[in-house]
Amino acid sequence: MKAKTIIGYTEKGFDKKVNDFLSDASLEIIDVKFSSPVFFFAVLILYKEK
Repeated sequence: MKAKTIIGYTEKGFDKKVNDFLSDASLEIIDVKFSSPVFFFAVLILYKEK
């Protein structure tokens, strides 16, 4: 199992980064944790490589 942390300062940029990572068909997504502190968005994605 591996972890990937992605942060973004705008919703549009953040969505693009997350969608680009999740579009990789060689990954099996296990869990996604989201947080939105005051000045940015953050996500922790737990995954396995197929």
